[in-house]
Amino acid sequence: TPETQHEYVSLMQRFNLGEDCPVFDGLGDFVRLYSGGSIDGARRLNHGLTDVAINWSGGLHHAKKGEASGFCYVNDLVLAILELLKHHARVLYIDIDIHHGDGV
Repeated sequence: TPETQHEYVSLMQRFNLGEDCPVFDGLGDFVRLYSGGSIDGARRLNHGLTDVAINWSGGLHHAKKGEASGFCYVNDLVLAILELLKHHARVLYIDIDIHHGDGV
């Protein structure tokens, strides 16, 4: 929590939390919600439950396997791609943002 983050300085540095990835109350819920939305969208596509899936809260493409980056805590795009690869041989990822998705 913001109140106890000073006790975890070494862990915050290890996982790149702080400056551009602030710790805030509800961070765990936030990560679960946006990541879960992307995974569920991919699952629905895999099972033919929808033709299009959009997660307006997702697309946090800077997080890496072992660290947060650029306000991105968990890379939900990678999780969705891994879900899609369970049913598809290849997945095309197109980043239409104006900067690179260095975590994907």
